[in-house]
Amino acid sequence: MNRTEYLLTCLAEECSEVQQAVAKALRFGLNVGFPGGRTTNAQDIAKECVDVIGVIEMLETDKLIDNIRTRKAITEKKIKVHHYMEHSKKLGTLIDFYPNIN
Repeated sequence: MNRTEYLLTCLAEECSEVQQAVAKALRFGLNVGFPGGRTTNAQDIAKECVDVIGVIEMLETDKLIDNIRTRKAITEKKIKVHHYMEHSKKLGTLIDFYPNIN
């Protein structure tokens, strides 16, 4: 395995850990955590997202991927997500909708 393969494997693992943290939050709520644990599910999601960003930065530094975190790209993604939230609301599949949260 070379460095590129290693970093890509790390990225896949970190994305998987984000998925796991999100699934736990959906099952048990954002403001609770593992019984006896010290963090909430929201904190676990944030930590796992930071881990993903760390690996992305390493991939960017090695010029294996382009810098994907431009303000324009982030703004465009937010607009797209909001558009589909509105669509889901019209379909009746989204009931808790807070339009002022970015």
